[in-house]
Amino acid sequence: MYIRTFQNADLPDLVRIWVEHWSSAGPPPYVSQAKFEQAVLARTFFDPETLLVAESEGTIKGWCHFAPPHCEPSHEDGTSTIVHALCLASSSDEAVAMRLLAAIETAPQTTSHIRVGLVRDEQRGYAGLEPIGFGIGIPHSDYRSNSFLQQGGYAPGKAHLRMTANVSQYRPPVNRSALQFRRNTRVTCTATLPNETRVAASLGHVDIESAELQERGGSTVASVSIWFSDPEAEVMSPSTAILDLKRQHTQGSLQPAEAYLIGALIHSLNQRSIQIVETSVDRDQLELIEQLQTLQFKVVDEGSCWEKTLATQ
Repeated sequence: MYIRTFQNADLPDLVRIWVEHWSSAGPPPYVSQAKFEQAVLARTFFDPETLLVAESEGTIKGWCHFAPPHCEPSHEDGTSTIVHALCLASSSDEAVAMRLLAAIETAPQTTSHIRVGLVRDEQRGYAGLEPIGFGIGIPHSDYRSNSFLQQGGYAPGKAHLRMTANVSQYRPPVNRSALQFRRNTRVTCTATLPNETRVAASLGHVDIESAELQERGGSTVASVSIWFSDPEAEVMSPSTAILDLKRQHTQGSLQPAEAYLIGALIHSLNQRSIQIVETSVDRDQLELIEQLQTLQFKVVDEGSCWEKTLATQ
């Protein structure tokens, strides 16, 4: 077995192994070659030198995709090499994963700190691709990955929760605050474009809208961002929307106006044939989790990024 960089003819095998790998951890993801190419290979920032393939006797046994930092050192990812994916064929053993991890660790692009997994991804292109969704790191249900990462000397970081709300039977909570907002405000949705070039390139397959709660006089009292599948790309399921709560996640809770806005927004999505709204929250954000549960979100999955600091020479 040897490790080599990506070639264009690898696409069918990459998708086959993606489906095989994730099928061992849950329902088979609906990912076609066209979806995968849109999400990963067609990005303006895609570097074939960072997509490595493990091949033995003409058969691809596994592959991995990683990237060095692309932002300022002060950014959360500013000094970390991020492993977007490491997938094994159903017939492959952990030795294949060990070879791929070793290849990442010795690659010239790799920094001294490696993190495996994507959380609330807006920088890498995988957002919305099944089963990544918004990103919770490596799901705890992915026993194979958790096993070979532990064997490779990686340690799990903080836990992240995938939370979803079912749109078809959704009824927003009714309380005094909600009644007041209903009388005095309205919800508007406006298409927006990311300001950062990298984010715009990474989210080219989604339509981003800013949902705002506006008083009758026109002033905005709350806003959230929600992502829909671009019908021309369809990397993401057209029946799923991603609720981006990064700002609320930073503040640790929802303000009453934000809670009302989210409930009213989800209730309106039935008219747009959306069935599921998904978001990602750190498990230690207890107040935010409780507020989302009041808004009828349920925890459906949990995961963690795995990290390793390499010994310096």
